[in-house]
Amino acid sequence: MERSPRAGIVFVVMAALAWAGTSPGLAYLMDNYPIRALTLAFWRDALVATACLTGIGLVALVRRQTLPALSRADLHGFALTGVISVGIYHALFVLSIALNGAALGIVLIYLYPAFVTLGARVFFREAITLRQLIALLFALVGCALLVRIYDPEVLRVSWLGVIVGIGSALTHAGYVLFNQRALDRHSPWLSLALTMAFGSLTLLLLVSVVDGPATLFQIGSGFMPWLLLLGLSLGPTLGGYALFTISLRHLPGRIASLIVVIEAPIATLAAVLLLGERIVPIQILGMVLILFAALLPGLRPRASSPATSPA
Repeated sequence: MERSPRAGIVFVVMAALAWAGTSPGLAYLMDNYPIRALTLAFWRDALVATACLTGIGLVALVRRQTLPALSRADLHGFALTGVISVGIYHALFVLSIALNGAALGIVLIYLYPAFVTLGARVFFREAITLRQLIALLFALVGCALLVRIYDPEVLRVSWLGVIVGIGSALTHAGYVLFNQRALDRHSPWLSLALTMAFGSLTLLLLVSVVDGPATLFQIGSGFMPWLLLLGLSLGPTLGGYALFTISLRHLPGRIASLIVVIEAPIATLAAVLLLGERIVPIQILGMVLILFAALLPGLRPRASSPATSPA
């Protein structure tokens, strides 16, 4: 497939727009219904996996094609990525928010572009330029200012919380690095379907051990919470992951990961416009730094040399 950097940028910006609706949706469900965090994470992944697998099957049926063939090595790669970079990642991110608070949890998860850049250097021998390092620094500082990390009422630090937060960034980076090479051989939809399927199975096990199997269906009475959960899963979650995964066919993972950080200012602006939240000048400075990091001259994607998938 011919790479189109411009198309990749469009896809990753659209992914950021979609993902910006995830946090408000998660917060609304957990604030208004008796649904546990791990249960919510499980159903999101399970519904996305079901939608993708159903879509792949229907397309194959309509076109009278066979389902995509997978080697044992490919299947192992998708399984490992799904377990670590979807299931464990979502569990760690939920735990990071609980231990650190939303502000620090968000800053720590946005360390993942730095881990992607480092991983691309180690696994794919991609060069790291000074401008990329500056952009990463600006993105991280911008996120910190945006969530007012300087405010003592916002900042809550514990060693366990920091370790868990860094772990969430590391596991998420694995998804980007794996797909950067896996998409040379497989479609984004197959990758998303399989990683989400293995991720949801991992979360199912975690829910059963941590909270008990009975909590899987304790999300509130009536059809409304299920309808909201379905909308969150097939809207921002599926849309964001699908668009971001497709972008990796056109952009190196280190570039796509940096650009998608604009999700943070987009989500903040949405909260200001839709929820009436206030924003202070230093938060605006944070937004500017994030946008500057994403648009910094010299970050034009270059085709990377072929390499073996990290999985």
